[in-house]
Amino acid sequence: MTLEPEDLPALITQTLREIEEVYFCGLFLQAFCNSTVFFEIVVFFIEKFVNEKGWYMSKVLVIAGTTDAKAVIKRLLEMNVDTAVTVTTRMGCGMLEEFEQLDIYQGKMNKETITHLLETIKPKCLIDASNPFSREITRNAMNVCKMAQIPYVRFEREKLEYDDPGIIKVKTYREACEELMNVEGNILLTLGSNKIETFTKIPDFQQRVFLRVLPDWKVLCKCEKLGFNPKNIIAIKGPYNEALNMELFKYCHAGILVTKESGNMGGVVDKISAAKKLGIKIILIDRLEEECINKYSSVDDIIEFVGRA
Repeated sequence: MTLEPEDLPALITQTLREIEEVYFCGLFLQAFCNSTVFFEIVVFFIEKFVNEKGWYMSKVLVIAGTTDAKAVIKRLLEMNVDTAVTVTTRMGCGMLEEFEQLDIYQGKMNKETITHLLETIKPKCLIDASNPFSREITRNAMNVCKMAQIPYVRFEREKLEYDDPGIIKVKTYREACEELMNVEGNILLTLGSNKIETFTKIPDFQQRVFLRVLPDWKVLCKCEKLGFNPKNIIAIKGPYNEALNMELFKYCHAGILVTKESGNMGGVVDKISAAKKLGIKIILIDRLEEECINKYSSVDDIIEFVGRA
């Protein structure tokens, strides 16, 4: 049989369909033609075939901003999916040190950084598991992925609903601050360090406002530069159960707790329960959700999306 160049694609396609072991198929065709160029063409078709079968998964990029992200990363690695992860702090890196076969990038997740990572890593998809309140990161990730035509999926813990009339719900940090302008007593903020400058408008905030933040030197420097009393800064890493929350509230002599709706994994349930038992007033900053085409709160759904990407 004489093999013409125009016959190659049809022959390759037919052979791949008939031979189950695709790598053996490649070796067979190389021996058949004894041509490097021909073999490179075969390899191309084999890789395409394997990808369609789901036998190989290229690198997946995960933006990790919560403890929930670890569950997603663990499942990906268990499935032997080549995974890269971004975190914003050194502490975030420490939370992932149990995963040895993981590429970790640390730094601020702005539009330029996300663009650079996509160009460098060339992932098959991006999983946004950033904090529910990191709206800017989510917005940037969605826009960059859209421009780069890379599949985007949002992993976000389920939102909790509170119908308790004793809880004051607000939509923004500014609204929370307005609620605090005319109240008396000590105030405990359990909001992290983002946007805490908003609360420097509270009268006598240096003495009355307590902060519970992560024990990160950049965070502590920010708090002190804003004028918060170092004695009122509680630097501690969670998780916090109800009993620990109650002790911290007592230590601050808190009359008002300001927290945000970060979901059950975020510890908000234990905080609210502890505050109610101590008769502490609660201001809850509600979560403003971004509109996402692909958004799931189940790890199984995320893994299924990755398989389709």
